[in-house]
Amino acid sequence: MRSLVIAMGLLAFTASADAKPRRASKTVAKLDKASKGKQRKSAAKVKRKDTGRAGKKKRVALARKLRDELRGPFKGQSIGACWRGRLQDAVQLREGEGWHLRRPWRAYGTDATIGHVEHVLADVADRFPDVHAIAIGDISAPQGGRISDHSSHQSGRDIDVGLIFTTRPAGYPDAFVVGTADNLDLEATFVLVEEFAKTADAADGVHMIFLDFDVQGLLYTWALENGETPEYLAKLFQYPHGRGQSVGIVRHEPHHGDHLHVRFRCASSDPACR
Repeated sequence: MRSLVIAMGLLAFTASADAKPRRASKTVAKLDKASKGKQRKSAAKVKRKDTGRAGKKKRVALARKLRDELRGPFKGQSIGACWRGRLQDAVQLREGEGWHLRRPWRAYGTDATIGHVEHVLADVADRFPDVHAIAIGDISAPQGGRISDHSSHQSGRDIDVGLIFTTRPAGYPDAFVVGTADNLDLEATFVLVEEFAKTADAADGVHMIFLDFDVQGLLYTWALENGETPEYLAKLFQYPHGRGQSVGIVRHEPHHGDHLHVRFRCASSDPACR
């Protein structure tokens, strides 16, 4: 009997000893898992840190590249992009019978841009001799580059053009005035837009015209009621397809309810133009 009790005690001790290693192995597994998790997090942190440094290096390299792209010497006039560029051998837009330069010291552009603008303005003045002078806003500074009130207008290919009204509003053409159904000369303003759009047939002609979507709607409706087809107007206006749609030469842009922002393409003689 005593031998049996001793044997059972030894068996219990052995079972208890076997259980401890199993509990210990679970604890070790948890510790190993936690350790591996920390290692993964640490590796991820290092990876993110490396990515951050790499991203910064790329941004610095890109900034230097863009800066170097604007250094000379260059052939042509328009250098770089409209929102990051400069201008050389600029041409100043002349004052005309049918238009008024709001800031002549910012009325410089490329030969092609100035040529198209003068042709369009003269044509509109000939067709509508009784309308008031059109307000002409900024093109670029004599050497291009950043100017106040604009993020573009840096390389001589952007121009702001005022709208045409049935009666000249107070303050116009020294300042732009928002166009509405009550004050716009819809026929003359439509022709102004249309004549700029027609230059798109030229390699250095208009690229895009920015105008408030609601003002587009006024011009679109007038033109439709006066014989223009929806197919033709779809080539001109983003309206009525929606502000975000890639349709037409004339596109919506906020804060452009009082003027046209006309942008021209690069001339073939400006190889550094973007």
